[in-house]
Amino acid sequence: MAVELRMLQMDQTMTKGKIGKWLVKEGDTITEGQPILEIETDKVVHEQESPCDGVIAQLFAEEGNDVPVNALLAIIAAPGEEVERVEVDTIQDQEQIDEPDQSISEPITQQTIPQETTQTTDTFKASPAAKQLAEKLGINLSQVKASGPGGRILESDIHRYIETIGPTHTESTRIKASPLARRLAKEFGLDLTSIDGSGPDGRVVRDDVLQASTEVPTQTLPTEPVPGELVEFSGIRKIIAERMTMSVQTNASVTLHTEVDATALVELREQFNESLQEQEVKLTYTDLIVKITSSGLQKHPRLNATLHDEKIELLKDINIGVAVALDDGLVVPVIRNVDTIGLATISELIRTAAEKARNNQLTPGELQGGTFTLTNLGNFGIDAFTPIINPPECGILGVGRIVKKPVVQENDIVIRSMMALSLTFDHRIVDGAPAAQFLQTISQYIQNPYLLLV
Repeated sequence: MAVELRMLQMDQTMTKGKIGKWLVKEGDTITEGQPILEIETDKVVHEQESPCDGVIAQLFAEEGNDVPVNALLAIIAAPGEEVERVEVDTIQDQEQIDEPDQSISEPITQQTIPQETTQTTDTFKASPAAKQLAEKLGINLSQVKASGPGGRILESDIHRYIETIGPTHTESTRIKASPLARRLAKEFGLDLTSIDGSGPDGRVVRDDVLQASTEVPTQTLPTEPVPGELVEFSGIRKIIAERMTMSVQTNASVTLHTEVDATALVELREQFNESLQEQEVKLTYTDLIVKITSSGLQKHPRLNATLHDEKIELLKDINIGVAVALDDGLVVPVIRNVDTIGLATISELIRTAAEKARNNQLTPGELQGGTFTLTNLGNFGIDAFTPIINPPECGILGVGRIVKKPVVQENDIVIRSMMALSLTFDHRIVDGAPAAQFLQTISQYIQNPYLLLV
């Protein structure tokens, strides 16, 4: 029996995903758990796997398209099963979609599959399968005679065209490679087929591409955009923009700023790192502030909350997302149950998550379930800023740099290490005074870290 492959919802706020690359083609035999396609969201490039053994009977979505959650992507037939082919644009560009077609949640039948449409923004009308096959084989669609409704080019037309010109075109071989390796190879202009993979089953990984790039004398690394250059507004960058705009438009966001004496925190970190040196543990300020934030959330549970079905839900778990900056965006891996684990464990989890984020190895599960977010721009020399809430959370704490300043203590001017904090919270869930008390608690822990033991 044929099985439908649909766009997964990888977190509560995801409404669509972008088809980054199909890893299979129609007619391929696949196994359960085999990666079928790469999906790009604002958080991660995710490989969607096959739910069963079978044969790819039909692909519906084109690479580069934005696809609504639960939309039909492909049909997987059982081995030996005959599935009637339907030439149809089930998925259109996101600009043409107001909301997902409700019929896609029904069992697939000839009645529920949308009928043929000729709407397209391309020069030549062609089905997704025909476009994909033509692109793979390097065929100019202007040379292909169309037999579909309204002059539409079908996949069968591509095959007939190949027969007329002879067997000079062959489909490209599927290369096993991680999403990051594929992206780097494209940026470096490298052919993946020429790179030996060092990953499992010969999979090409990031280091393989980087090594290959250094072996090409004329190879240059990707550069920053230059003035006057048009940079495509798409992919992760576009989705981040849409989510942040949605956050600002739907939340009643208010930001509080304060400056706190972090001298004791600086000294504590130095003592910890000296004591833990033999264990090869090196704590960062982010590690310490994540732990401090979890203690603050225990005292002020309204900041560890979300608005759900017109009710404020105070969340039991304290799962803190830590923002990680990437070259082309931002991801927020989640450290779970921070209030129940020690500093060394927190440090290891954050370090591992950051490495996986930069290598595009985070799974959807590692990006879901956050109840509060922390973002630290201190390394960039930033003092105070206005962080944007990560929906559906209630708050986000921005951490600035630590800088030595002259301050007044008991009528004396002394040099202290000062840190700026910025708390953005959803005023629908919590008022200004309770939010200020939470920020005050965080400040007290930073000034007097021993309070964490009380």
